[in-house]
Amino acid sequence: MKVSKHWLKELVELKVTIEEVIKLLPLRTIGVKEETPQFFELDMKGYNRADLLSLRGVAYEVAAITDSKIRFSEQSENEYIWLSNNFPQTKIEVKNPDLCPTYCIAKIEGLKIEPSSPDWVKKLADSGMRSVNNVADVTNLIMLEYGQPLHSFDAGVVKDETLIVRTTREGEEIVTLDGKKRKLHPSDLLITDPEKAVGIAGVMGGQNSEITDSTNTILLEAAIFDPVNLRQTATRLNLQSEASRRFQHGLTKKRCLQAFDAAIRMYESLGGKVTAITLSGNLVDQERKITLTKKRLDTIIGIEIKPEAVETYLNRLHFGVEKIQDGWEVTVPYFRLDIEIEDDVIEEVARMYGYEKLPAKELPGETPKKIDQSFYELVYQLKNTLVNLGLTEIHTYSFYSTQVLKNVNFDRRKLIKILNPMSAETEYMRNNLWPNLLEVTAKNIRNGIKDVAIFETGKVYQETPEGPKESYHLAIAISNGTDNPIAELSVILNAVKDLSIYLSPTSVGDSSVISLPQNDNGNLFHPNRFAVLEKDGKKIGKIGEIHPKFVNKFGIDQRIAILEIEFTKLQ
Repeated sequence: MKVSKHWLKELVELKVTIEEVIKLLPLRTIGVKEETPQFFELDMKGYNRADLLSLRGVAYEVAAITDSKIRFSEQSENEYIWLSNNFPQTKIEVKNPDLCPTYCIAKIEGLKIEPSSPDWVKKLADSGMRSVNNVADVTNLIMLEYGQPLHSFDAGVVKDETLIVRTTREGEEIVTLDGKKRKLHPSDLLITDPEKAVGIAGVMGGQNSEITDSTNTILLEAAIFDPVNLRQTATRLNLQSEASRRFQHGLTKKRCLQAFDAAIRMYESLGGKVTAITLSGNLVDQERKITLTKKRLDTIIGIEIKPEAVETYLNRLHFGVEKIQDGWEVTVPYFRLDIEIEDDVIEEVARMYGYEKLPAKELPGETPKKIDQSFYELVYQLKNTLVNLGLTEIHTYSFYSTQVLKNVNFDRRKLIKILNPMSAETEYMRNNLWPNLLEVTAKNIRNGIKDVAIFETGKVYQETPEGPKESYHLAIAISNGTDNPIAELSVILNAVKDLSIYLSPTSVGDSSVISLPQNDNGNLFHPNRFAVLEKDGKKIGKIGEIHPKFVNKFGIDQRIAILEIEFTKLQ
């Protein structure tokens, strides 16, 4: 939201300079994204302050945090132009009131398209918008001041001067003001006449109803559309605009009617004459009251704030405040849609007091004990060591592919099967890492990479008498085009201090050719190049060369050596 400095001074009788306002805003309200001699831009990202998308909303906020006076007054509901005149009604039909709870149309005749006044042009330029002509500029000026988007249709091209609010029909399209043909979704809300669509509700008008130099009669629209539906439409069509942005943040009925009345009066100042008005739907905002207790206020903020100060802060923010036992009954201003619960009101008091004034205090109670991170530190250090030794880290899926299951010929009865797998490729969870590394290594070799050195750390899943169990493993695969890749793997193993200190000296030895019983490995490894890795006499993993008959099934004849260790047993 770009705030014109010149325009803001028209709305607020400031007690401080604009520079002081810009310094104070981040401390009390919201960050300032950019400043120029003409404007400052509020950083609205992550904030749900819909009221700050209007100059009047910003004026209220600036006046509150600087204790300044507002130069304008809220228009009384009995002062609206349609209440003092007996206008005939325009023809409208709202077929989806759930998506358009409020819809207002005014027919204004006798307009003449001309350039806007220098003051209007400056206000628009300072706000980051360009002037089009006097008729089009009215809607943009009102949107900027009130936060309520409006739209003007050329009445001469709207059949029977009748507007219909409905969802899209099958196959319906529209050419928008930017000249692009838009394919519409059945849930998109349209503004149409009896024959054709003339605009996408709250997003962009149709090219067939835009204001031209020959326009002299308009149908002025002020409406509130469902923000969720509108957001979906704007996102789907990639049509984010200043108007759709405000619709999506939420609007109020009171501001809608104020903006509608103000726009009509501006058109009258241009020589226009109102000849018909229709107001339909829900036109009244629901009053919101919240109970604020002194006890919770002091507990949440952490200090005691005097009751009279609390009331002063809330009154400056236009909250209604009524004293009750142990606290206050607070009436939320109609334009503050972000205030919903007691803690929201407490936040208002705290920021007006000043977060920077809150004293720092030590937290009560004992300091929590530091969580043991030694395991994760070991994994991190080990990864760095392996990378420095020239290995590449990879990440594979937590299950076996059908190719691995078929080529390695696992007994699937010993694997954990997923009850509702996404596909046949995700049925069985891996109980070791090395089979997936074998698959990756073979793929690289088939693609012409003859020297492969990779590793992976991750969880494996095994069925036990007590139920499914998961553990953390490290696996390394080496294939260097030689007849004895396990020699290089043994060098890596001995070079990694974090691993070698856990292994019994006899488990690896000085030779890369080791003959040990394979136990339950099902002859998956070379009979003379396999070893069990131990720690304190307990098996923690294995090192060996995969049997050529299994390697050949993956379409290669290059020898592959692997190492796999269970981390949980290293601790």
